[in-house]
Amino acid sequence: MQEGVTPAGILADLMSERGLKQADMLPIFGSRSVISEVLSGKRGITKTQAKSLAHFFKLPVELFL
Repeated sequence: MQEGVTPAGILADLMSERGLKQADMLPIFGSRSVISEVLSGKRGITKTQAKSLAHFFKLPVELFL
């Protein structure tokens, strides 16, 4: 992981490693602006989003909290 150990950094790395775009995260975040704010660190990942991300990436929820 290169971005950092923040939940947003982990998410950015996972997306990059898998060739995912922000649009691919719409089912989890609901809008492009929310995804952009999360990835830029302006907004945190909610517990509900963290659970969805954990399920999507098949990783522990703690990585996103």
